[in-house]
Amino acid sequence: MPNETVPQPPMSEWEFIDDLKTPLHSRINWKRNKPASGEADLSGGVTLSFEFPDHSDSLRTAYDDFRSFLKAGNIDTNGRYRINVEKAPTACLEAYTLDASMDSCRISVNDTEGIRRALVFLEDEIMRTGGPFLALGRRERTPVIRTRISRCFFGPIKRPPMNRDELADDVDYYPDEYLNRLSHEGINALWLTIKFKELCPSRFFPEFGIGRERRLEKLRRTVAQCARYGIKIYPFCIEPQGFGPAPEYNHPLSYVEGNDWLKGHTKYFTYFCTSTKDGQAFLEESTFYLFSQVPGLGGLIDINLGERPTHCYSATDNFTHNNCPVCSKRKPWEVFADTTSALARGMQRAEPNTEMISWLYVPYMENMAETKAFIRDIAAHVPKNVTLQYNFESAGAVEQLGKERIALDYWLAWPGPSDIFTDSAKNAVAAGARMSAKIQVGCSHEVATIPFIPVPGNLYKKYKAMHELGVSTVMQCWYFGNYPGLMNKAAGELSFAPFYGSEDDFLRSLASADWPGHADDVVKAWKYFQEGYSNFPVNLPFTWYGPVHNSIVWPLHLIPVDEPIAPSWKFTYPDDSGDRIGECISFGHTLDEVLVLLGRMDENWQKGLAILRSLRADYADEAARLLDIGLAEAIGLQIRSAHNVYRFYDMRERLPLMAKDGQLKTLYDMRAIVEEEIANAGTMIALCRADSRLGFHSEAEGYKYFPAKLTWRIERLRTLLQNDFPQVEKIITNGTDLFPEYTGKNPLGKVYSSGIGGSAWEPFAVGNGRWKAHHDNETLTISVETNIAAGNVFVEIEPRRLWPVMKFEARPDGTKKHHNKLPIEDTRWSVSVECVDGRMVAQFTIPFAVFREKYITRPLRCNVYSAGAAHAWLEKHPLPGRLFFGDDSPKDLGWVIFR
Repeated sequence: MPNETVPQPPMSEWEFIDDLKTPLHSRINWKRNKPASGEADLSGGVTLSFEFPDHSDSLRTAYDDFRSFLKAGNIDTNGRYRINVEKAPTACLEAYTLDASMDSCRISVNDTEGIRRALVFLEDEIMRTGGPFLALGRRERTPVIRTRISRCFFGPIKRPPMNRDELADDVDYYPDEYLNRLSHEGINALWLTIKFKELCPSRFFPEFGIGRERRLEKLRRTVAQCARYGIKIYPFCIEPQGFGPAPEYNHPLSYVEGNDWLKGHTKYFTYFCTSTKDGQAFLEESTFYLFSQVPGLGGLIDINLGERPTHCYSATDNFTHNNCPVCSKRKPWEVFADTTSALARGMQRAEPNTEMISWLYVPYMENMAETKAFIRDIAAHVPKNVTLQYNFESAGAVEQLGKERIALDYWLAWPGPSDIFTDSAKNAVAAGARMSAKIQVGCSHEVATIPFIPVPGNLYKKYKAMHELGVSTVMQCWYFGNYPGLMNKAAGELSFAPFYGSEDDFLRSLASADWPGHADDVVKAWKYFQEGYSNFPVNLPFTWYGPVHNSIVWPLHLIPVDEPIAPSWKFTYPDDSGDRIGECISFGHTLDEVLVLLGRMDENWQKGLAILRSLRADYADEAARLLDIGLAEAIGLQIRSAHNVYRFYDMRERLPLMAKDGQLKTLYDMRAIVEEEIANAGTMIALCRADSRLGFHSEAEGYKYFPAKLTWRIERLRTLLQNDFPQVEKIITNGTDLFPEYTGKNPLGKVYSSGIGGSAWEPFAVGNGRWKAHHDNETLTISVETNIAAGNVFVEIEPRRLWPVMKFEARPDGTKKHHNKLPIEDTRWSVSVECVDGRMVAQFTIPFAVFREKYITRPLRCNVYSAGAAHAWLEKHPLPGRLFFGDDSPKDLGWVIFR
């Protein structure tokens, strides 16, 4: 349950929702009162001539907003300066031309959305001057990224454990001023989650669509509300759903009974075959029904590769091992084309201009080269009525500290694009289809407990590449990364042509609207932030489990507890993370490398923060700018806290190996870290009280840190200083070994002694089997004997305390697999297998270099077992499952002592 020790703030206390409802425009404090040369003076008031035909009344919100802006700037609407809107041909929807002279500004557009965009741009142009003025000249703007999709920051995710569904409640997730903010930032689409079985009746499945009317009606209201601000709704789904366990993601297997045409590829699940006439009819009929029942939908986003079992080629390992009677005889791209075309046909038959987005979600690949080849082929054959979407950075090669790292999932710290995205975009555009980029605009899994990271320069790099590659759609967020503000605004600006001549030009233009008179200072601060943030460890577990999210509320453990780290994106795991910091690193970096990178992040962030703090007095009466400064301070605290946590545990791990004098000095340094973290948590309490956005994680649907939890942490740290530090200092002073059970000097638990050249067999404690080990200076050799019927054999080795185990797997056919949590398979180890009379003997030969260090002088923890763990040296007691780490428990490990 979430935060068992400290209750979560209920939704009624999510104050940022009320903030989003407040008027966008408040009193503008102009920084100067005389126009510069080349500027028109609006201080005497303006006259508005809004005569563009608007039969649907869709521009009312845009016109009302512009009048509110003028009122906030004390610009009368009965003055001598004229602002005219005229109908004129343009290149495409949303394009506009703005001509500003000394006595008038003429806006030329061909559609209502061009007016909406032009009026926002005009507001920004006025703000950039720092006064009620407008620079003279002509500006032509054309959207290159035509579809710009975001999401409600606080909307339900429709997933366990809360299973909240925004179409099944009465909450208004789209209040007017929230939508007004999104519209000002260029957002013209929002996504929300659906399932066909809840909305779309089907002649193939009588169970589908029961009780659908309430959801459909809420969806219609949502579409109508968002349309008032030029925003379309794009339902998101993972369809067609396969059949098997986990009913929240798959249909029950009973659904295929009597429907043999559904039965496709089978491996753990039964996949939905879309190569049949009926399979495609189901898809087409479902989207036709949905888009007929809810007019005005903008499109559909469907993950059809990588996330869940859907059609027969929806998992990358199916590309070469497909057993569907029909699809196995076809190429993957043919199945993808048929699947996505069927979805597109249905929706476009109901609403011709809707957009079908086929999302290939493949953040990591076991057979990288082979999988990339298949994806390129799929991209080269995208149907012309389908938009292909791929993650902009996934599988990107990044050099960090002189080594190549592979960027998996979503990244803001590294701009991208990856080679596979580049190739997919080129192939899709060449095929005549549209290309969409899945990115994270505001923040990513790197740190998702803040509204956004102020590094707009990284967005400049992303969007520059998009323009060059012909990308025309962007999905700007997952559940997080979508809060209104700087980064959303930057993305909206960068979606239009002409593109800015340089990154500095863009940053200066962006800063001048919010920080008039101090744009150069703010740009300098953003560049420090960008330089620091670029050092974020490019390492998947450091994003999913890493400390930058919420180490500000992690307890610290001077005495080892060997407890795992909680996932950042959910509350289903005990939320008080333990001391197994290696789980956040796995084997993508060394601990020393992470310390270097976090140190660089901290150093650069503090330089940028010092600049913003120096501007506080000049913006003392501007709440939005004070929030920007407070946000930068909070992010700085999270980075500093992450660095401190890793420094603390690095010292603790070295502490037992030191001489007495070194131990006492190190203990003093660790105490100083604890004291600093008490102060940091106290500072964060004040920041949270001023900004309710801080600590909120949209995917977790709650707060990872908040004042009560920060207070709890402070109390825990004070108790640590009071109790544990004196206890450890006494042990050191007495000259006694520190943590001998933990270090292996006096190991706690089962022990095996490995000799040089040979050792005795050790029987399994559970089931039928035995194992033995021996070593030399370079290699550890482990032999395992068990019944062939028991299945594959696993050797688990914890290469370093606090790190996840490495799993070495041997199969009866002699093949092997290394579950090392790396994007690239380590091939330096080998296995030989003999099977005789129903028994299997597997000999693992593992160089110590696989573990990154030579551990001859240091004991290792391990376990040996067969598939399912019915036969094991140590009985397994699995933890609740965690993505990436499964149900592994550090308590299920014995010791190998080297003699």
